[in-house]
Order: sequence, then C-alpha cells, then structure tokens
Amino acid sequence: MFDALSMSTNAAQSSLEMIDFLTANIINGDTPGYNGKRFTFRDYLFGGTIEDAGRTWRQGRAKVLIGEPTKMMLRGKGLFTTINPTTNEILYTRLGDFHFDKNGYLVTKDNFMVLGTPLKSNVQPQGNSQYNQVGPNYEPSAYADPFSNPANRTYPEVGAGEETGKAVPINLSVDPTNGLYLGKYEKLRVDKSGIVWGKYGDSEVSLYKITVRNFQNLNGLKNFRETYWKQTSESGPPLPSSAMVFNEALEASNVFTKVEVDHMIEAQRQYAAAINAHKVADRLVQQAIELVG
Repeated sequence: MFDALSMSTNAAQSSLEMIDFLTANIINGDTPGYNGKRFTFRDYLFGGTIEDAGRTWRQGRAKVLIGEPTKMMLRGKGLFTTINPTTNEILYTRLGDFHFDKNGYLVTKDNFMVLGTPLKSNVQPQGNSQYNQVGPNYEPSAYADPFSNPANRTYPEVGAGEETGKAVPINLSVDPTNGLYLGKYEKLRVDKSGIVWGKYGDSEVSLYKITVRNFQNLNGLKNFRETYWKQTSESGPPLPSSAMVFNEALEASNVFTKVEVDHMIEAQRQYAAAINAHKVADRLVQQAIELVG
C-alpha cells in the first residue's frame, strides 16, 4: 500500500513536469529558431521519473522574407556562430534574425556579433550581368534565394575567393558619403554556401564566409536564452557543417503545436488518474491503520 502511495505520487509529479515541458513548447510554437523540448521516463512501472531528453533538432519550417538580405536560415545540422562583445563568449544559434548595428556589424537581436571568415576578393566581371538584364521592377526577386526551389535563382554560380585568417565579426558598414556598403557595394546577397557577395557595378565580389558549425552531440550543448547554445565537454568541439544557408528567410520553431496540444491532453489525463490512484491508496492506508489500531 505504501508502494502504491509512492508510485501514484511519482506519477502525479512526472505528469506535472511533463505539462511544464509541453507548456514551454506551446508558448514558443511561433518563436523563430526555437527547438522543442523533449523528455523520457525512467522506472515507469514504479511511478515514473521524468528526465530531460534535450531538444529536438529536426528542421523547422521556412518563413520567406523577400527583400531582407540580413535574414538567414540553415537547412541541415548546424548553427550560426556569434560572439558576445561584452564577455567575448562564443554562442551558437539557429536563429538567423540578423541586422546591421550602428557601426555596420552584422548582429543578432541580442546584439551578439555574427562571425565570418574574410575572403580574398574574387571579382567576377560577368558575375552579375544577368541581374542587370532583369530590370529594376524585378530587383527584389533577383536577389532572392527561394527556399522551395533554389534552381530558380536569377544570378549565376560563381567561385568564392580563398579564406584569409580566422573568423571575425562581420562588418559591412555603409559609407555615409555615398550610401554604399564599405563605400563600394550597392547590394549584398548570401549564397547557399554562406558566402557574402557584394554587387560592384556589373560584378560580384566575395567578402565573407559565414561561420556555421556542427557538434558531435548537439544535446550536449548548454541552452542559453532559449535560442542560443554554449559548447560543453559533452557536446565536443565545434566541427565543420554541411548545412546550407538560405538568404531572405528565417527558420520558424520546429514545434508542431497540434502534436504538443495532443500530448498536453494526455498528460492532464495521466495527472488526473495519478491523483485518483493516490486517493484510493490513501484510503486503503487509513483503513489498514484503523484495523491495526
């Protein structure tokens, strides 16, 4: 009987913890870059103890943002690399909701600087001629990289320059005298390899390669502010990533709200059943004590 009390208590507590996990997922169902929480049970036959099983790393849905070249998403396993300028701490994220700060640095919504490797400028004399032929009425789509069908791009494939040095904060400040990036480039685009290109007249120039990293054990990363991650001994060191970068798009939350709501209903039923079982076990214990007394 005392075992029944313990089992029902554990089951009720586990159900409450499961409800907390699911609530966090549902609340963040529309949060871009959010990875859903997952859990598992241990010793289920003895009442169940819920354990944090990390996050789900499945691909989130795409939210296309035509005309916003600083917004990016990853397709595949990998994370953007950023640095906290205050603490110099490296942070990783799937959320490519970037913008330029007042000094021209590409930063996150929390003002963490996005890292990229400077490239030896590789000028393509004919690299952008097809863009010029499209005409001004089609400029936004000419620089878009559609998530659904990248083959429809209106610019040609060109080779990037060699990497020079190590990853640094990406700076593409606008020259106030002429309104051009770095005083030279009219427009920017990012290709699927993470190369940042600048439009220079009838040419394109490779400027940076955005730093994207993967880890042997993604669930070994330490979560920070929901959408950021820190390296740990369990995650292992950062590794090269084969993830593709899609420009003018964001990755939505990888939580499917309908599925989470279904799990929530089941968790509430489990909690109600555990409470009822606890009440029955408690009455049996009281009757046993009265009989003995």
